[in-house]
Amino acid sequence: MEVPGPTAAIRERLARLYERLPPHERLWLVSYSGGKDSTALLLAALALARERGFRLAVVYNDTGGDPPELRALALDVLRWVAGMGHEIFVTRPERTFFDYLLTRYSPPRWNFRWCCKRLKELPFRRLVEGLARRHKVLNLVGTRRDEARWRDWDVRAVNGRLVYAAPLRDATAGEVWRLVELLARELDAEWIHRRLAGLYAGGRVGRTGCWYCPLVVRDSIYEALRPELLRLKLEVLEAWCSGRRERILELARERPDLVRVTVGEGEISRDYPCGRRCGACQVRKVRERLRELMGAVCC
Repeated sequence: MEVPGPTAAIRERLARLYERLPPHERLWLVSYSGGKDSTALLLAALALARERGFRLAVVYNDTGGDPPELRALALDVLRWVAGMGHEIFVTRPERTFFDYLLTRYSPPRWNFRWCCKRLKELPFRRLVEGLARRHKVLNLVGTRRDEARWRDWDVRAVNGRLVYAAPLRDATAGEVWRLVELLARELDAEWIHRRLAGLYAGGRVGRTGCWYCPLVVRDSIYEALRPELLRLKLEVLEAWCSGRRERILELARERPDLVRVTVGEGEISRDYPCGRRCGACQVRKVRERLRELMGAVCC
């Protein structure tokens, strides 16, 4: 199926990668998060795999922080992809966000985002390095430079066995949505576009992230679908900062689907790795803004 307009460049870029780094020479591994960008990339890669007759591998990192509806969609998509004969990998961190929060770290800050490394980078790195010992790997990622200038790269070789490629680099959000719509139709999977668009309010919501992230106050998906998650995030932060960390264990018993904890009360640290510099604390400001937002949501 010919995709009109600028989105054709994405499929052309994948076709060039096929010629330059063919899948019979290296494993094509698609990083999939369930969001709009990685969904567009996955569908484009699936369309090429069907056209050229090769098998993909897809990796999903289950951090425990995705909106429940988005995680449910991602798992449904993975089952659908597996049913087409492609290989699926699901990675998970060694410990949960709340385990680390209770035993080792203070809430993440802009200048110390330990969660990205522990929950995302390390599980993915372990998988990729393990695969790269057996195969040459091309890892396709759904990053776009209009979200962050440091993402302004197309193909980046780590070594002879591992290459990253970002086919969506030049795409706009509108082009991504158009690609999802067209390719879902082409692959007889319009349910993916329908459910994803519903989560993103028809494309009006830009990005989303982990529900417990203390670096984000306003997230349109949570405000629209799960405002109680904002309240739960505020309660977690209030409990940690006030030293009432047993309350987080109580929340884990009340909401085990969201507050995942594997450590016991005897393992809880009473330290404040942040140094309790509360006057300049970013998390304190986030808590204040969440309280204001909760008042607005309640009203």
